[in-house]
Amino acid sequence: MASDSDGPSTHRGPLPRHEAVDNFQLHSMRELLGESFDPIPVPDLPPADPELDRSVAALRRIRDAISGLAHSEVELGDIADRLEEVAELVSGGATGGGGREIRSAPPVHFHAHDDGSVRGELTLGLAYQGPPGCVHGGISPLIIDHMMGFANHWGGRYGMTAHYEIDYRSPTPLLQPLRFRAWVQEVDGRKTWTHATIHAGERLCVAARGLFLEASVPVPGRPDQRSTIGDGP
Repeated sequence: MASDSDGPSTHRGPLPRHEAVDNFQLHSMRELLGESFDPIPVPDLPPADPELDRSVAALRRIRDAISGLAHSEVELGDIADRLEEVAELVSGGATGGGGREIRSAPPVHFHAHDDGSVRGELTLGLAYQGPPGCVHGGISPLIIDHMMGFANHWGGRYGMTAHYEIDYRSPTPLLQPLRFRAWVQEVDGRKTWTHATIHAGERLCVAARGLFLEASVPVPGRPDQRSTIGDGP
């Protein structure tokens, strides 16, 4: 991998070495556990700022709670006033965030499997509604792209999304368990093709295909720094 730290990077700059994350690759687990093993939880990246993680978690709780209050008898005026005060307090200091810090991203927990795939299960609530009773069409790509990144890491590949295709095969339901799966399908030099699906029960809801490439991008708020993300040795 072409990186200043020889490890995965984000737009915050190269991540510090983290043993659980660095060893999270299929070939490493096969060396330790053999060809067949139980699913392994995808390790969390070291938080760039633990207090920011707490703030994002609180924002998600607020968003999920408010989503169910439309046309209710709850008086939201005082709540809106207090939220506006918080918004004023934090405005102007943002430099960008990714991964778990994206407040609109559902907090999915994935597991890596010995077939090379990464999988997760999640039930999405009203905060993610598009058509009545269905997940908004923009939420599926948000989860899938995040999951594809884990699948690439599990397969020993790194890179940034260069091309993305998604097919909506059937409505994705709210308030029902959804199964997510992603895997590296093809490798060609700097290119990594990764596939993903979303199922509700046995019904295929979404199928996607992404192309990931090595890239070097500027770090927001740090004009003298660039983050290099490689997708292979």
